[in-house]
Amino acid sequence: MSERLKTVRRLRGLTQQNMADLLEIARPTVAQLEGGRHQPSNEVLETIIRKLEVSRDWLWFGTGPMEETSPVGGDTRMLRPLLDVDYIDCPLIPVPARAGFLDMIGSQSDYGHYQTVRIYNPSAEISKGDALAFEIDGDSMEPQLRPGMQVAVVPVQIADVKYAVSGVYVVAFANQLTVKRIKDNDLLTKRQLTLHSDNPKAGSLTIAGEDIRGLWKVIDIIRGRVE
Repeated sequence: MSERLKTVRRLRGLTQQNMADLLEIARPTVAQLEGGRHQPSNEVLETIIRKLEVSRDWLWFGTGPMEETSPVGGDTRMLRPLLDVDYIDCPLIPVPARAGFLDMIGSQSDYGHYQTVRIYNPSAEISKGDALAFEIDGDSMEPQLRPGMQVAVVPVQIADVKYAVSGVYVVAFANQLTVKRIKDNDLLTKRQLTLHSDNPKAGSLTIAGEDIRGLWKVIDIIRGRVE
């Protein structure tokens, strides 16, 4: 349940303080709930269901869709106009489509054949109109990024790749696409870039600067698999 509480908060664009104010509890309590260190009361859960409009079965038991379908429940997703909610729809680059995506790099990109994912209350970076969503594959960035998660990214101009530091990036090089962390950038001095994994078992990867075809900075997790 702790992961589901975190998921619904992020998908609704709320900070932990926003969530605390909404539930009329302390912010540290929200952190404890999301960390699994404290069990929410029935009253808190019912408040989340009512105010954030999520399914009771999904929140309590992890079954069915996240959003309720009707006042009495069900399995069909409710479709309703979002008149007062800011959102954008980003092309989603799923794992099976990566080969085709790599072929598009360097030419005028047409994302019309990709499905989209909706991001609510996007940040200023994501709202610029050139954001994409990628699906995570593999365990090299665990525990923060797990297989099946979707992340929002913004492009880094090729001329600026040599200045990219301190963050998680989607990197296209040669005929490969990966998600890794950049800590130190040696492109200016050694003409190479070392990509690091958060998972200590996965190690690091050094690539030549001339092999880099594209770079996108990971801004936020927009959807995660609930387990």
